[in-house]
Amino acid sequence: MIYTVEHPYKPTGGLRLLGGNLSPDHSAVLKLAGVEKGLENNVYRGTARVFEGEQGLIRALDTEPERFQDKDMVVVRYEGPSGAPGMPEMLDPTSRITALCRERNIVVALMTDARFSGGSVGLVIGHVGPEAALGGPIALIEDGDEIIVDLNKNEINCPALDDPAVFQKRKAAWEKAVADNGGIHPNCGKADTRLLHRARHTAVPAKRGAGLHPNREVWVRDLRPAERSGFVPQNKYRPDATKAF
Repeated sequence: MIYTVEHPYKPTGGLRLLGGNLSPDHSAVLKLAGVEKGLENNVYRGTARVFEGEQGLIRALDTEPERFQDKDMVVVRYEGPSGAPGMPEMLDPTSRITALCRERNIVVALMTDARFSGGSVGLVIGHVGPEAALGGPIALIEDGDEIIVDLNKNEINCPALDDPAVFQKRKAAWEKAVADNGGIHPNCGKADTRLLHRARHTAVPAKRGAGLHPNREVWVRDLRPAERSGFVPQNKYRPDATKAF
């Protein structure tokens, strides 16, 4: 059965798009249908545990699982379309975190500028943008920062970055690291083929398709305005059921 927009089955769907000071692009995606526990009054407060790439997280889960504590917010960055490059899927680490949480009866959330598949479960947030490789706020998070996911406001925030002095200090340190490394942050993945090099310099954000476009500008030949077409679905076997949407 298909419900109308005016009278939906539920007021919200299984996905949430999040804004806030960690996702000013409003691109972060939380798969609410996969969250098992951890939300209190639709709010999660966690302590940042930062990893500069997927492999660092996997090594920690393999060798130091006791390092992860209840109410942690794992941050995996430099895995976006430009940073990885290529935006890999986080199914492996999310599966390991889910197993760890179930074994120890704790809650560990995860946020990243990479992506997930439909198989991931838990409190996981992907496509946080702008990505770390482009200087997004996710690049400025430090271990121990408080991360707040508020589904009442559909926001993900780091209160420490609300302080202009803290933000500018961390941003300046990030920019210096980029300048000292020839314009690319040293924590970015290796772009050791022509295709990966092209992705490093031309990949657009995930919310715009993560494709490769010159100067990161998506070009459309005939841009059409978003207007209702007036289309009326019809069923020739049930003419009495015809109605407009």
